[in-house]
Amino acid sequence: MKQKTEQELKQNYERFITFIKKSFTGDRLEKLLHMYSEDELGINLTLSPASGSKHYHNAYIGGYIDHIFNVTKSALKMKELFVSQGGEIDFSDEELIFSCFHHDLGKLGIKGQMHYIPNDNDWQIKNNGHIFKRNEEISYMTLTDRTFYTLNHYGIQYNEKEYFAIKLTDGMYDEDNEKYLKGHDIKKQLRYKLQFIMHWADHMSTIIERQNNINL
Repeated sequence: MKQKTEQELKQNYERFITFIKKSFTGDRLEKLLHMYSEDELGINLTLSPASGSKHYHNAYIGGYIDHIFNVTKSALKMKELFVSQGGEIDFSDEELIFSCFHHDLGKLGIKGQMHYIPNDNDWQIKNNGHIFKRNEEISYMTLTDRTFYTLNHYGIQYNEKEYFAIKLTDGMYDEDNEKYLKGHDIKKQLRYKLQFIMHWADHMSTIIERQNNINL
């Protein structure tokens, strides 16, 4: 498993907070800084992996923030590619960055409780690569539901574009998204482009991270 030093973990957290300060203003910035403070979800943010299995992606302490940075970088480049191919952008960079930074927020768990905790089953670790497991002391929610619950809990507002971008990031890998992504009824077609940019960026980042994860 990849190991980050305490200094690297601290630097990643500080880099994340700096990016938050550069990207947002006003009430939203204030509430984001509160949510990510060390007294709230700051420790979870710093230590969380992006997944529980080495066969998936970034299953190591600190892997969550690495994934967020990778998705954000990919999304900004995907936006450029989309425009170069004739696509029209109907979202702001703030909306894009907000969606990137919070599409997996549910993986942080709750204040004082991580979503992913070390797996104490040696057989599962050795044979299935399940390095972490879900913390059963936390009420079960889908990660997407936990994401929106957390944003609402901290009073952080998001608009309709950001809602769809976060909800649909996993595309057809989440069965609940089928009602939005399947079908050809023009009255029900998605109105925005942001959720597509998010899905492409997240999927590409995950594939690359998975490749690197397996090769550790």
